[in-house]
Amino acid sequence: MSQKLFDRNPDLRRLREEGYAVRIRSGFLVMQVPYVDGKGEVRLGSLISSLTLAGDVTQRPDTHVVQWDGGYPCGKDGKEIEALRHGSGDFNLGSGLTAKFTFSCKPPEGYTDYHGKMTTYAGVIAGAAAVLKPELKLRSYAAPEPEETTVFNYTETASDRAGIGALADRLRNDRVVFIGLGGTGAYALDLVAKTPVPEIRLIDGDDFLTHNAFRAPGAASLDELRQV
Repeated sequence: MSQKLFDRNPDLRRLREEGYAVRIRSGFLVMQVPYVDGKGEVRLGSLISSLTLAGDVTQRPDTHVVQWDGGYPCGKDGKEIEALRHGSGDFNLGSGLTAKFTFSCKPPEGYTDYHGKMTTYAGVIAGAAAVLKPELKLRSYAAPEPEETTVFNYTETASDRAGIGALADRLRNDRVVFIGLGGTGAYALDLVAKTPVPEIRLIDGDDFLTHNAFRAPGAASLDELRQV
C-alpha cells in the first residue's frame, strides 16, 4: 500500500529519489534524521508527520507541526534548538510508533507539500550533525522497509488524527463474530469494519428484504434487494 503512495505522489516520491530514509507507518510519514543530543553525540531520530490524503493522493499538509522520536536536537554548541520547541510527552501512535516531542517550524506561506515540510525540518535538525560529522549523510539512500500488512484498501489516517492509534492496535489480532445483522448488528458491523481487525464473521439466516434495508447503514440498490 505505502509503495503505491510513493509511486503516485511526486512529493513523496521525490523524498525517496533524493535519498531520504522515509516510509509510511500507521498512517504517518516517518523520516530517519541524524541529530546532535545534549552530550554532543550524533544520533538518529524519527521525524513523524500526519498525512492528509484524498484516497491515495497527497493533499496540502493540514498542519505544520511534526512529532519527533529521539532526544531533543541540539546545535553544535550543545544547546537545545529552541526554535523547534512545541510540546513534549509520551505519545503512543500505534504499531510500535512512538514520539517524545512535537516541533513547530512554520514558514509564512505554510507548506505546500510533504517534501517541503519534511526537508525543512530535517535541515534544521540535522545541521549540527553535519558540522560535527561531515562524513555523515543526511540522505542515506536507505532501502525502504517492508510494507506494512493491512486489511484496508487505502491508508487509514483517521486514527492518527484522533490520537487513537494505540487503541486501534488492540483489535489488530482479534476475530469478531456478529450473530444477527439487523438494526443494531448492521451498524456495529459498519463501525468494526473501519478498525484493523483481520477477520469478521457474519451469521444471519434472514433474507435481506426491503424492511431490512431501511434498518441498515447505507442504501441498498433495488437490484441488490431483488436478489433474494
